[in-house]
Amino acid sequence: MLNSQRRTRSTGWTHWTRGAGLALAVGVTAGLAHAELPVEQPVVATLAPATPYRLYLSDMVISHFVDGKLMLIDGATMKVQGHVALGMAGHATLSPDRSEIYVATAYFTKLNRGERVAELDVYDAQTLKLKAEIAVPNKHSQSMPYRGAVRSSADGRFIFLQNATPAQSVTVVDRQAEKFVTEVATPGCWMIYPAQSVPNRFATLCGDGTMLTVTLDAQGQVAERHKSAKFFDADADALFVAGEQDGDRYTFVSFLGDVQVVDVGGPQAQPQPRWSLLNPADRRAGWRPGGYQPLSLQVASGRLYVAMHPQGKEGSHKAPAREIWAFDLASQARVARLPGHQATAIATSRGEAPRLFALATESGVITAYALGAKPRKLQTSTPFAEFGTQLDAQ
Repeated sequence: MLNSQRRTRSTGWTHWTRGAGLALAVGVTAGLAHAELPVEQPVVATLAPATPYRLYLSDMVISHFVDGKLMLIDGATMKVQGHVALGMAGHATLSPDRSEIYVATAYFTKLNRGERVAELDVYDAQTLKLKAEIAVPNKHSQSMPYRGAVRSSADGRFIFLQNATPAQSVTVVDRQAEKFVTEVATPGCWMIYPAQSVPNRFATLCGDGTMLTVTLDAQGQVAERHKSAKFFDADADALFVAGEQDGDRYTFVSFLGDVQVVDVGGPQAQPQPRWSLLNPADRRAGWRPGGYQPLSLQVASGRLYVAMHPQGKEGSHKAPAREIWAFDLASQARVARLPGHQATAIATSRGEAPRLFALATESGVITAYALGAKPRKLQTSTPFAEFGTQLDAQ
């Protein structure tokens, strides 16, 4: 009330009487009439040069689904550097040289309904300026962000988009010509794993326990397609679709804790012998991998990091990490156990002095570890994402 002298708890200001308040308002107005306000000059900020610790966090913002965003974060300072719009359930990836950001997304004429306009957007990774909008068929999957939903060929010529109508297929876009090229039918197969040695080749993981490999010609049309022999049982022990790449080799983990490496360099994928993350005591305790992005391969050191939780059971494959286990790929031995901090997505940096970054979807915070002979925690950030499920490092 205006004539009250009661002090409010929220502001700490005292409301004066009606007359005193009016006099104050007139005095302030008169003073503002003669004040010289500084002239604001709009500017466009420039990102600092990317370091190996720059992070790309895909946030579905599931409470307002149409406003997805890709957050660029300095993983050394844990400060946000910029944003790129993902639209409604959009997916993002980086070009092979990390100079461009590719976003497969869709927009609707009435925000969340109406006519769907699908496109592949190309952004400059340094300035975040939009470089190209490439129209694609209205078929790409609108799902949680997963790294294999949009990928680039090894030479950057083609960009591959995962489709779901709900039939599975892959859209092929020519980055140089900036146009849609073709759609490759991949029935029963999901996510995209490009080869490194043959730029026109990609593989995809199939529900029947095989892998389909597709080789394109110079124009981006299908030249060959071959299925591998069956190497896993999706009913007994499915593989997480998060595959970590080292050249032509992709490393997967299974729901029950096996490691499966597959070489996709040839016309037909070649699975390697399986090995287990678990010893007998681990199995008795029910340790299993879990999360949306439960593993990360630090290629230079040959270390595999896996988000693990105890007392695993059917349906716990997305449970957050109680611990993060480190393995030496050459010896297949566990070399470290780190606190998990409820991580659901993990990523490692490249180059010297590598770090591990662990994202907790529920809280939106990222925990950073310095890696090496004795990994150690560096810091935990304040919350970033509302519902982040994919984390990539520069």
